[in-house]
Amino acid sequence: MKRNITIKDIARHLGISPSTVSRALKDNPEISIDTKKKVWKIAKELDYEPNPIALSLRQNKTHTIGIILPEIVHFFFSTVISGIEEVAYANGYNVIISQSNDTLEREILDTRALYSHRVDGILASISRETTNMEHFQAIQDKGIPLVFFDREVKDIDASKVIVDDFDGGYKATRHLIERGRSNLIHLAGPETLSITHGRKAGFVKAHEEAGIALSGGQIITCASGEQEEAEKIVNEIIASGRTFDGVFAVNDMAAFGALIALQNAGKRVPEDVAIVGFSNWQFSSLVAPPLTTIAQPGYLMGQKAAELLLNEIKMGENEFIEPVTIKLPVDLIVRKSS
Repeated sequence: MKRNITIKDIARHLGISPSTVSRALKDNPEISIDTKKKVWKIAKELDYEPNPIALSLRQNKTHTIGIILPEIVHFFFSTVISGIEEVAYANGYNVIISQSNDTLEREILDTRALYSHRVDGILASISRETTNMEHFQAIQDKGIPLVFFDREVKDIDASKVIVDDFDGGYKATRHLIERGRSNLIHLAGPETLSITHGRKAGFVKAHEEAGIALSGGQIITCASGEQEEAEKIVNEIIASGRTFDGVFAVNDMAAFGALIALQNAGKRVPEDVAIVGFSNWQFSSLVAPPLTTIAQPGYLMGQKAAELLLNEIKMGENEFIEPVTIKLPVDLIVRKSS
C-alpha cells in the first residue's frame, strides 16, 4: 500500500521547515512566490493530499454534512439529494446520506450516527411516524445547524424548505372539476405529515370555490402512500358499489395504485375516472395512460436547503440566525390520465 505523503516529506525534499511548507500550501502572503511554487511543484509530484481528519481536528470542522430522509429509492428524494450534493461539493463539503425507512426508530439512530461522525450540520426530512422531536432538539442543543426540507416541522425553531402543498392540492382538484368531474376521491397521506394537511386543504378549497359539497367518505387516508395500499383502497371502493369520477392522490405511487385498480375493474381512464397524482416522479410519464401530476422542484429544494445549512455553518455558533421558511411553487402537468 502506498504511504501517505506528509508535509514533513515535502519539507525534507526542499530542505525547509514543515511550518514553511504548511504556510506555503495555504498561500500565506508571508511566504515568497518562489518558495510557494517550489512547494506546490513538489506536492504535485509526490501526489500530496491533505489529511482530512487532521484538518478537521485543527479547524474543529469535518466539512461534512448529514442528510436524513425517508427513502432514497423515491425519485423525488433522489432529485433532492442531487441538488444538495451540487451545492455541498461546490463548497468543499462531503455528504453522508442516511434513510429512516419512514420510521421514528431509524430516524433517531440516524441522528445519533451523524452526530458521532461529527458532521457540521444536518438536513432532514422527517419520517411519517415522527411526532416527538426530542432527537432533533438534542441536535440543536449541541450547537449543530439543522435545516428541514419537504416535510414541515413546527415544533423545532429551524429553517425549512418546502413546496406549496396547498396550492398543489388546489390546482389538482380544480383541474379535475374543470374537466367536469364532481364526485372526487382524495387518497390522503398520514395525518402526522404537514404535506397531508396542505394537499387536503387544497382539495377542500377547490370544492368550496366550485360550490360542490363534500361528504365525509371522499377523503380516505392512504397512510403509506404506496401503490399496494392505494390499489387495495380503490378495489374496496369499487366492490362497495360506490361511484366516483375522479381521484386526486397524495403522490404518484398512490395514483398509480388507483390506476391499476380501475383498469383491473374494467374502468376506463380518463373516460370513466380521471386521475391526478403529486410529485411528477420519473415513471409517471411512462405508464399508460401517462399520469397528470403536480410537479414539485426536488432539485431546487435540495439546493436551497443546502445553501441555508452552509450559511448557518459558516456563521458559527456565536451568531444568531433567524430561521427562515422557503416555500417553492408547484406546477400542474396535464397528461392523458385526466
